[in-house]
Amino acid sequence: MTENSKEEVYFKICNAVLKLEVVKGTLGWKISDISKEADVTRSLIYYYFGKEKETILKEAWGYMLESIFNLRSATPVGVRERMKIVVSQIKKMPYLFIIFVLEKNSATEIGELIREGEKALLKKLGGLYPEMSKEEVLTIYLLELGVVACGNIESDVVDAIFPE
Repeated sequence: MTENSKEEVYFKICNAVLKLEVVKGTLGWKISDISKEADVTRSLIYYYFGKEKETILKEAWGYMLESIFNLRSATPVGVRERMKIVVSQIKKMPYLFIIFVLEKNSATEIGELIREGEKALLKKLGGLYPEMSKEEVLTIYLLELGVVACGNIESDVVDAIFPE
């Protein structure tokens, strides 16, 4: 394995988990599968996530939702920059949207995590854009989902749609 930052390693593991969820089904994977897919040792996975598959999945989901919804950033960004972040992130984690669609309305822990992530995003957007109505904030969220669903949008297209 090449020298990677902790953030890169964490991302690789989380992304591998989501890919394996799509490929092998809900919890149909083994920790050794994650290790192989992410090119990390099992002990590193245990270090970051523990040994329980449910916990690993939940942590991976939480991290990826925070990344795609840009919930972790303390720096406010405009709508155009938010869309560019979504474009960039979905290219790195293409399996996220598939599971999102499959699990969003389910009565599972992952479904609940998704719904909580949406609420957190809408609250954050409301705080970032206090001059906007709830409907306008919801529009931004729906635009983000549209960008994710398209998956092949480039940053220059975002610039054309959202001029300065």
